[in-house]
Amino acid sequence: MKKYLSLLGYEFKTIVKERMNVFMLFYPFLMLFITAFLLPAIIEKTGAGNSSGTAIALLIAFVVLLGVGGYVMGAMLGFSLLENRDEKTILNISVTPITVSGYVMFKVIYTYVLSFLGNLIMVGGLKLLASDKYVVTIGTQTVGLLDNLDFGRIIVFALVNSFLVPVVASIVGGFAKNKIEGFAMMKGGALFIMIPALTLIPELQGGWQYVLGITPNFWPLKAMLNLATNNVNAANLGYYGYMAIGVVYQLIITVFALRMLIKKSS
Repeated sequence: MKKYLSLLGYEFKTIVKERMNVFMLFYPFLMLFITAFLLPAIIEKTGAGNSSGTAIALLIAFVVLLGVGGYVMGAMLGFSLLENRDEKTILNISVTPITVSGYVMFKVIYTYVLSFLGNLIMVGGLKLLASDKYVVTIGTQTVGLLDNLDFGRIIVFALVNSFLVPVVASIVGGFAKNKIEGFAMMKGGALFIMIPALTLIPELQGGWQYVLGITPNFWPLKAMLNLATNNVNAANLGYYGYMAIGVVYQLIITVFALRMLIKKSS
């Protein structure tokens, strides 16, 4: 245990050396400020009220908030693994009692915890600070996007959505040759993880929604969006049904991706 605590101290020193990593650590607080205070203040100043444009803006902000939690920390871990590879850290660790696979799993676990906390800060913070601001009109129905999201479900979401961390990190760390390629992959991946937002389109709210299930974060995001928008459809699963599939699917991807990453790093 002592060796891993020492390693944790080393990892945080490495993280704060990079400005981008520091930014990613504070990203949840920035997103919470934007979505809980800045965006509602802009809407109030413009006098948009309950217009369709306001509903769209709030829905987009909510979806982005749900989507970025695990992704940002996964990208940070991916960059960290690329840095380890460039500095030959992993090769040095391979001759210590800590194996390469043990080192990679250690990094995955502590970054998963950071992602979990980030999700709680963003979604839980929005629930506490701005529930009354996220009220939209969908068709003829007025919906409070955060009304049905109790903290039990928010915790479950944070746990499941954070499984995106090893998925993103393994892809970035395993396929990118350097940090420039890693940054390009991160930008492209940011568009990919927003695909679940398409389920807000009426045509993709029935059985066709599962076409989007190829994206790992579709399952936890869809569960949250169904609750938030009071979406009742015969093709929908229950909240925990989506979450269970999300855990299994992301774990399968993670196992294969981590094996590839560890093999490449070794």
